[in-house]
Amino acid sequence: MTRTILSRRRVLPWIVLFALIALAAIGFASLRPHGGGDPGRPVLKIGDQRGGAQALMRAAGELDDLPYRIEWAQFPAASPLLEALAAGAIDVGGVGAPPFAFAYAGGAKIKAVFAYRPQGPGVGRASAIVVPKDSPVRSVAQLKGRKLATVRGSAGQDLALRLIEQAGLASSDVRWTYLDNGAAKAALESGAIDAWSTWGSYVGIAVMENGDRVLADASGLPAQTGFFAASESAIHGKRPILADFLARLSRARRWAAAHPDAFARTLAQETGLPFKVARFSITAYIGTAEPINDALVREQAEIFARYRRAGIIPALPDIRGAYDPSFNATTLARRD
Repeated sequence: MTRTILSRRRVLPWIVLFALIALAAIGFASLRPHGGGDPGRPVLKIGDQRGGAQALMRAAGELDDLPYRIEWAQFPAASPLLEALAAGAIDVGGVGAPPFAFAYAGGAKIKAVFAYRPQGPGVGRASAIVVPKDSPVRSVAQLKGRKLATVRGSAGQDLALRLIEQAGLASSDVRWTYLDNGAAKAALESGAIDAWSTWGSYVGIAVMENGDRVLADASGLPAQTGFFAASESAIHGKRPILADFLARLSRARRWAAAHPDAFARTLAQETGLPFKVARFSITAYIGTAEPINDALVREQAEIFARYRRAGIIPALPDIRGAYDPSFNATTLARRD
């Protein structure tokens, strides 16, 4: 069997994957309602990523009997979601801690209103630096002088920075190549880059479907929080329905922690991912709510400092206004 045929077989699942992502991104131009079409009902516009809150909440039954309408806007990554949030096109959306920090440092008028931390078996495996199976690179230290692709300011870049520092390297020791996930996979396949730092189903497809190899992952690192961030206008103008949504989201995360296979089946059905990839990728989503408090803010300050050391952000912002604890009572309440 020729290398060309093998290459095409490896690329095919990615063509399907990125086609699905492109279709999901189109959802932003035409927001999809949930909860009935009564124009008199209040509306909450929610930014989501593939296999995120919508799939989770539907699987948990938390989208039933809504007293308001939800309009879902699907995005291929956190960066465009945060841009839409800062522009007021959506009210709230789910992102990782690193892209939230990157956006806030860039001046986005947003606040984290809900925090959760992934937990349980396999945490960290779905965030990884991957290389081709036959790559000569066998350790993070061997990335020195090599091309490492990721999305600028993303969870993938923060993971790479943490692993690089752990290996005794400086950010400047690697040759950063900023690409979206689709372009990064193609570049890895062609040999234009040496490694790719990514997350979620991208890791699952790369390893389980395409035979790429995990160079290092987040398994040995402290698990980071994920956030739902909201615009200031939504916090003040849509507070009751925002609070209801966050309470439902918190219950859905507790349900997923107790029913991971059921969640993975729904995710596979909605995205077209193989079940084993869906089951692998949900480790990033399973985790219960945490309070937004001073300890959490101090933890987040480490991300800003890491980005500043790497030159990813020009200065350290005052982050005291970035995290809103006023929804803690809602998200931490147990009404199962």
